[in-house]
Order: sequence, then C-alpha cells, then structure tokens
Amino acid sequence: MNNENIGGNLDALAEHPLTDISSKELETQSYSLCKELIEKAKLQKGQILVVGCSSSEVIGERIGSCSSLEAAECLFQGIYRACSEAGVFLATQCCEHLNRALVIEKEVAVKNNFEIVSVVPQKNAGGGVATSAYELFKNPVVVEKIVAKA
Repeated sequence: MNNENIGGNLDALAEHPLTDISSKELETQSYSLCKELIEKAKLQKGQILVVGCSSSEVIGERIGSCSSLEAAECLFQGIYRACSEAGVFLATQCCEHLNRALVIEKEVAVKNNFEIVSVVPQKNAGGGVATSAYELFKNPVVVEKIVAKA
C-alpha cells in the first residue's frame, strides 16, 4: 500500500468524505482500534477474534454498495497486525452473498475442527475485507461457522 488517498484515481470514490485520509492513516487507525478492542475484551493468546467490516461504510457509502479493495486492504493490514502482535487469531466475516462465512488461517480451522467450505471471496461476493484476508493470509480457508471469544 502506498500513501495515496483511499480510492486513488478511482472516479467513483472521488466524492467520498473519507478520501482525504491516507491509506497509511486508515491502517494505523484500524490497528489502534483493534489493539484497544483486544485489550478491553481481554483476549488471550490463541483465542479468535471475528471481524465483520464494510469497506463501503468506511469510505462513506451504504454497506455493501461500493466495496473498496484499497480501503479493505488497509483495514485488514491494521487489524491483522494488532491480532498478530497479541497472538490472537483473526477471522474475517464475508457478506451475505457467501452466507456470512469466515476467512481464517487453515491451521486454526484444522486445530479447531471447523468445517472448511469450497469458496473464494471476491470484492462483490464476500466483501472487500474478506477478499483481502483471503489474499493476504498465509494459508487461507473459508469456514461456514466458528466458535470465537470475540
């Protein structure tokens, strides 16, 4: 990710209220908020945090109406870094098009006997953050349901 404004040169995002925030700032804010959540929820190493997030809403649009992969990647990077530092596993929730399935690292799914399903999230079928998680996790899988601490 570079420090260009969210949406970069995408005409559809030019008028969004959050386009003046840099990609780096969005990542930093998502990191700080997730770190605070982990602390307040008293999550411990090895527990799972489920995050459902709309990149559309983050850029000022109605949920599910304008997914931004750039915003989603910034959000994911910040959240994933906070989880990794705390030793907490991250699961990202897909949208209703994929029945709110969850993207998670395969080792976590196997360790917890979660049923793995055969689907790959896409920007408009799964959501931006779930798509980013699938692309950026080391060994991603999608599961239909999980048991998590937060």
